[in-house]
Amino acid sequence: MKKSLDWFRSIKNLPSLPEQINSVLVATGSTSSMDYNIVEIIQYDPSMALSVLKVANSPVYGYSGKISSLQQAAGLLGPGAIKNVILRTPILERYSTNHQNETPIGFGDLWMHSGVTASLSGGLGRLIGGLESDVCFTAGLIHDAGVIALSAYCPKELAEAFEISRNDKVCLLDAEKKVFGFDSFDVGMELMNAWGFPKSLSDLYRSDGKDNKSSWVSKPIAVVVLAKLLLQEWGYPACSHIQGEPDKERLLQFLGITTDNLFNWEVELRKYVILAMRVLKGED
Repeated sequence: MKKSLDWFRSIKNLPSLPEQINSVLVATGSTSSMDYNIVEIIQYDPSMALSVLKVANSPVYGYSGKISSLQQAAGLLGPGAIKNVILRTPILERYSTNHQNETPIGFGDLWMHSGVTASLSGGLGRLIGGLESDVCFTAGLIHDAGVIALSAYCPKELAEAFEISRNDKVCLLDAEKKVFGFDSFDVGMELMNAWGFPKSLSDLYRSDGKDNKSSWVSKPIAVVVLAKLLLQEWGYPACSHIQGEPDKERLLQFLGITTDNLFNWEVELRKYVILAMRVLKGED
């Protein structure tokens, strides 16, 4: 039966890749809580990050709707609580046992895209100045939460949307609307609202793919849009969930930077991307 948009509010956690969960548990299990930085261990996994942020923004800790980054969440929860969250993270069984139902988006590619977008967003946040780089990083990491949800829970329907997008030469978001009656950004917004996330993160789904030609609701969100655009220009793994091309000049004006800034920063920014890719490939 086709799922309604409201159905996604019932999701407690998004699943993660089995090897991701295993590597985190091995790392946390082999060291004491004083010997590792839990953020470094989970920082490139969007599903784990979402689960941790959900708990940190719950009324239990007294900061509902105020925790905008993994760093803030880690400081609030501590390693033990975060490890418990990870233990409850569902495993993407389809990824390892049922390839015939795999969506057109490879989960490994989606995790790679999320990780490099996060790393580049954090790097941009540091260089631009006046921004919280950890918030920029986290926004980049979770910006495709709706895509993960559709890939995990509606793979056949998402495959149909991909086929429509390819055959009819329409934006994938528009194809999703034809199939579902809503798109992945709508799903992302439902998750953010249901989980009590702050506006600084839920705004990702107001502007990231739907209005990025005309305006951006905040600078951290604009940083994520710029990171995705740069990754596309540099030939790194991309996600198809973009509607139109953002106006790069207006984007830079909104952020208060220039093309010369980007040129001068490019070597350093590419290092952030390479580091994320090495970690995600298990090379670091």
